[in-house]
Amino acid sequence: MKKFLLFLGGGVLLAVIAGAIFIATFKPPKMTDYGVFARLRVFVPEVLTGEGAHIREISKEFDGFTLDLSFPFNKMFGSDSVGVPLRAFSSEKIATATISQFEVPQGSGYYRDFVLNIRPDYGLQAPVFHMDFMKPSPGTPGLCTIDFFNVDKKAICLETFFGDDFEKIKEVYESVSPYQRTVEEGRGKITRYLDEYKTEFRMELIEPGDAAARKAYFETAEKAVRTLLPIYIRRVNACQPVKTFVRKHERRIKGLVRLIYKKDFAVAMGKRIFKKSFKRYWLDGFWAVDMKLPAE
Repeated sequence: MKKFLLFLGGGVLLAVIAGAIFIATFKPPKMTDYGVFARLRVFVPEVLTGEGAHIREISKEFDGFTLDLSFPFNKMFGSDSVGVPLRAFSSEKIATATISQFEVPQGSGYYRDFVLNIRPDYGLQAPVFHMDFMKPSPGTPGLCTIDFFNVDKKAICLETFFGDDFEKIKEVYESVSPYQRTVEEGRGKITRYLDEYKTEFRMELIEPGDAAARKAYFETAEKAVRTLLPIYIRRVNACQPVKTFVRKHERRIKGLVRLIYKKDFAVAMGKRIFKKSFKRYWLDGFWAVDMKLPAE
């Protein structure tokens, strides 16, 4: 029995040592996006500025912005520091159209994601455009999520909003169907709290495993964005302000932001790694809302 316990103890010790070595040496693999993220970094600002948007002052604050990471985030990202540039635009009818990315490490040109959030002015009966396009990370598959968050489904009708372009939106939705995540694969699982804001055109695209399929997936997602974004911006600009809608819409948008702040796993991570910069980056830069965040 004594020998068995010594053997068992030795095995546990070896497992602990092996685990420690693995953690110390682990680096997540770098995955290609086939140039899609780089092209979107050019395309999105071109669409926005072509429709009258201009760069927001807050972008200067986060030009070259870098975060120093400690365990476990340095292992998750594979670097002790990451760049998190923020480029935000606005116009007469768009409060903010914000691009956010993780560059690993800062200045390397390697981006793990492409996030775009567009919030129209409170007076417009228009949905929020939200896209989160990310490569795989430890424990998480590569995903591209696109939706038109609707905070007031009685006042904001997507068919009315998109008008003659509604059929094109449906065509784009159909074009990405081979990559739509199923319920069995976890569709909507971690965003149940957002169900009331999701639309029938929500895309949760899951990245395939093999290289040939990955390339087609990235190109399909890029084509979807290139079709959807110009239509969305053009339709926002065609909206006419409704004064009586402002206060209710503002209240509902802030309710959405508050809910995401309390429930979203990415926000929870962001609060830990951004620390004192989080409020300015996320609340002012990403959402452009003037509100108090819930107490921790």
